[in-house]
Amino acid sequence: MKPLPHRLFSKALSLLGAKQPKRSTDDEDEDDTTDNPALHGGRIRSFKHERGNWATFVYVPADSCVEQLEDFQTEAIEMLATDLELQMNESLHLSLSKTVVLQYHQIDEFTKSLQQALQSCSGFNSNLHLLEVYTNEEKTRTFLAVKLDAAFTTKMTTLLQPVDLVMRDYRLPKFYEKPSFHVSLLWCVGDYQELLNSKLEKLQQLLDDHDTLKLPVKQVLCKCGNKDFIYKLK
Repeated sequence: MKPLPHRLFSKALSLLGAKQPKRSTDDEDEDDTTDNPALHGGRIRSFKHERGNWATFVYVPADSCVEQLEDFQTEAIEMLATDLELQMNESLHLSLSKTVVLQYHQIDEFTKSLQQALQSCSGFNSNLHLLEVYTNEEKTRTFLAVKLDAAFTTKMTTLLQPVDLVMRDYRLPKFYEKPSFHVSLLWCVGDYQELLNSKLEKLQQLLDDHDTLKLPVKQVLCKCGNKDFIYKLK
């Protein structure tokens, strides 16, 4: 499932490869070690947050259709306001990995391994289509997401394979055995699959009122704590 939502991604400074951006604080003092759910909308972390743990995930940005998706987010929240309190996902992207934990000393080698694994991969154009409801593995959150059009599943799976290989090399969990590629749009605390599924038809009609949701896959990004890495595809 989709990794933990993060604050808006800072613009990466790299144009080629995996060059890390400048930081205003010491690298190893990334975050507080205390997990206070009140600070992030009641969300519960999937793993203990300790100093030196860098939450990391790999993804394709959904920048090309972000305005359409943001409009839909607002409309869907209004539609369901009397039934459920939904929150917007701040960062709209399609995940190519689970959220994993790296130690600070692993970051450089890990990101260089990703660069090498992805350097021969080709980009392609795709789009997003049908809505679906998901929960995270712990059933502590429910998500409304829009799925990649099935016509592009094979190409996205091909792009996923080198990412999975890097995860395996670092003894980290690979992506799901049967991946369902999607962009998570809205979330709420708790398991509300049944409720959202009952509203899915109306929500889909709302989404269909928008233009085609184009998703050009021209680059893959890696978010590691507050560091961003860009890998351009051929």
